[in-house]
Amino acid sequence: YCFLIMKVCVAGSFDALHLGHKTLLRKAFEIGNEIYIGVTTDEFIKKIGKKARSYEKRVKQIQKFLNDENLQGKATIMPLNDFYGNAIEEDYDAIVVSPESYSRAREINDIRKRKGMKEIEIVIAPLILADDGIPISSSRIKNGEIDGTKRIKEMRVCIASKNEVKIEAVKQIFNEIFDFPIKYESIDIKTKKQPFNTAILDGAIKRSKACKNCDYCVGIEAGVAKYNNTYFIEQDVAIRDKLNYVTYGKSPAFQCPIWLFDELKKGKEMKEAIPFKKGEEKKGAIWFFSNKMDRLELTKTGVFMAMIPRLRKNF
Repeated sequence: YCFLIMKVCVAGSFDALHLGHKTLLRKAFEIGNEIYIGVTTDEFIKKIGKKARSYEKRVKQIQKFLNDENLQGKATIMPLNDFYGNAIEEDYDAIVVSPESYSRAREINDIRKRKGMKEIEIVIAPLILADDGIPISSSRIKNGEIDGTKRIKEMRVCIASKNEVKIEAVKQIFNEIFDFPIKYESIDIKTKKQPFNTAILDGAIKRSKACKNCDYCVGIEAGVAKYNNTYFIEQDVAIRDKLNYVTYGKSPAFQCPIWLFDELKKGKEMKEAIPFKKGEEKKGAIWFFSNKMDRLELTKTGVFMAMIPRLRKNF
């Protein structure tokens, strides 16, 4: 960045000013010395179907924060009446956004480009997660889910599958990671019978979108992918939270024999193509070929990998 000579804009509703908001504002002051803070008006909040404290109260919160941080002389607070504000008109050098607002910043640059204006630098502030791995938000605070960064309400986790192994894998990993009450549920969803290559992750993502009214929705999909002319049996995991933040993981992959690949290409599922002994089908292909590791352990690894971005600050 340009060593504190930047004219920077940042915007939001800033309702119940929390650590995520403060991180966003601090990032703006970190890179610039002329900061313009857009605060959504009461009219705009109502127009987009949300609720928040009055504009005046939200502005006072920001002013107090700026005073506490000794930053008041560098900031200008402005009302924001739409999604773009004056970011599509003014000669800003940078815009600071949260990861979930990145696409909006891209839209702003697209509009500026069409108007013959210079594009502005998009700077992404890190997500601030509560101890449940979900981003902090004003709505979560007001709904009594979190107090600051601490989870204070039972968490609901949905597994987008009726497969017993997938359900058990999610339960074991989530119970290992979190030390507060969790309620589990599962739903059935149809995806491609035997996915190949990119369709595997697509299937996991589709599953992760299927759950409603839960804190987490976990999508797990297995299939065969080709790398460097070799086929691998792999399992992809997509974990979507209630704020639509998605993290991804994979289970360890292992080579798929040609005879099995040929059977799968005929439209058979793994459980139909592999000659399992009685009672071993649930243990999966990994057990059939290794007789050492079963599908539960493999799936647990994938779920844990998908949770890693939620376990560490500033991932």
